[in-house]
Amino acid sequence: MRHLALLKLRPGLAGLLIILSLAVTACGSAYSTAPTSTGAARGSVSTAVVPVTGGATVQVANNSSKGQILVTSDGRTLYTNTVDTAQTLKCVTSECTNFWPPYAVKGQPTAGQGVTGTLGTVTRPDGSTQVTYNQQPLYTFYLDKQAGDVQGDGFTDLGGTWHVVTP
Repeated sequence: MRHLALLKLRPGLAGLLIILSLAVTACGSAYSTAPTSTGAARGSVSTAVVPVTGGATVQVANNSSKGQILVTSDGRTLYTNTVDTAQTLKCVTSECTNFWPPYAVKGQPTAGQGVTGTLGTVTRPDGSTQVTYNQQPLYTFYLDKQAGDVQGDGFTDLGGTWHVVTP
């Protein structure tokens, strides 16, 4: 009861505690997907709506600093995160997808010349289809403004590290 009395005397403290608990929850959230007969994902977290970000082709491009890398159909560099998998998507809130837009497409992805790994898809919490490479979900980086930019390589976020994808 003493704790409740403190909250009555300090209403700002109650608000601060609520905000802190929401922040801790948001930072630790992940979205677990499970295969179903329809390919739909399961789970419940507040997720971002992901727009389709490109055509369904993954290509190989030569980068002056990284060598051969995977890119979207319009030449944007593709990334993966070391803790993100097709079974457990970590980047599902707008706080993440604003920095790391998922490579969301309509239809099945196709491999351009030189792409040697396996392309696939995962259904995101909002129902969009995200491309995977060797079962790793693919993303772009918001600071990469033109084809060939690789500013997100080595960036640490979400408990893992983001890397440029190589064939």
